Amino acid sequence: MTLNFPRSRHDTFFTDEDLPQVLYERARRAALDRRVRAGEALRGAVSAHGAAGVLIDPEGILTASLSSQLPRSGPRKGTALHHTHLSDGVFGTIAKSLAEGVGVSSTARIQNVDKKTVLLVLAKAAEHTRKVSHALMTDAVVSECQLDEMWSFVGKKEKNLDAFETLRGELGDAWIWIAFDAVNKVVLASVVGKRTQPHAVSLLEEVKRVTACMPALFSSDQLEQYTSALLQVYGTLVHPPRKPGPGRPPHPRLVPPPDLRYVQVVKQYKRSRVAKVTRKVVFGDHEEVKAILAESIVSSKINTSYVERNNGTIRHMDARCNRKTYRFSKCVDNHLRQLDLTLAYYHLCRPHRTLTKRHGRPTTPFIAAGLTDHVWTMGEMLSFRSQDLRS
Repeated sequence: MTLNFPRSRHDTFFTDEDLPQVLYERARRAALDRRVRAGEALRGAVSAHGAAGVLIDPEGILTASLSSQLPRSGPRKGTALHHTHLSDGVFGTIAKSLAEGVGVSSTARIQNVDKKTVLLVLAKAAEHTRKVSHALMTDAVVSECQLDEMWSFVGKKEKNLDAFETLRGELGDAWIWIAFDAVNKVVLASVVGKRTQPHAVSLLEEVKRVTACMPALFSSDQLEQYTSALLQVYGTLVHPPRKPGPGRPPHPRLVPPPDLRYVQVVKQYKRSRVAKVTRKVVFGDHEEVKAILAESIVSSKINTSYVERNNGTIRHMDARCNRKTYRFSKCVDNHLRQLDLTLAYYHLCRPHRTLTKRHGRPTTPFIAAGLTDHVWTMGEMLSFRSQDLRS
């Protein structure tokens, strides 16, 4: 039975503090919009007293009808599968296909679903896995943090942009800034954008958030943004003493802390090929850097080899990052979503070959870093709730 009230002028003369009247008004408006169906309270009143039963307790009847329509928390609430029409198996298979490097159109053909369904799965899975990674990646202990940028593009390449597209800055080159733990193979932070100073600062601020203390050694290529970004994030503001005599006082400046050690790998190119490689220490003492490298289980000299190898892994797993492909991103949002899903799957579900050999059992980067204790399945990652972490 559906309530159909006549649409007449109805003036309200009550305040928000009058809760019964507020509930009555909400129920009345919902009934006018035909969003409330008669519940047990109304049917019981009409059966017992006839039409006059509606007038005995109208507020209670309408309130009960409204509360019966309130959304209830189901087993999917708080997971990536909430408010989806797909089964758990189909949803997980689509998400795993995307994380393993299969394109959107190919996944739609394999699973016999619409392309929009695949993009919906990508959006929901990426949002959920971003929250899972954010909740798990805290207080990481990092000895060697390698920094690098990986080229990708959105829509079209930078050289093909017109003046208006260049001004908007949404299409073209989309550099993926990476901060990588060389020992545990964890991508500590990633930022997508142009090669500008604010993106370098955002990358290192995220590194500072997820680590328990400052990494013992930073290494990168010769990109100049890293030096100033490290000072901005980890540096200390110092006010130099004023010299005697006339003149303006010196401006305050950022100085590196004593435990900040930053080295660079400088590559010299000739005809688009690396002709010479030199290494230099930007912040820190040379002897301290040598001592850190002597105790390292992965590095014997200053290098960025591990973050560059990880770039190849990302290109292999993320179909949108291939250099020559028809599967490139057409919008920034899907580019970011695919990267979030790929990194979460890499960290939690995909055993790393080097780490597995080192520990003698299937080991993911998060297991090596002590953030989890087992290899996750895609279904476990999609159904993980933040409440499970607190228990």
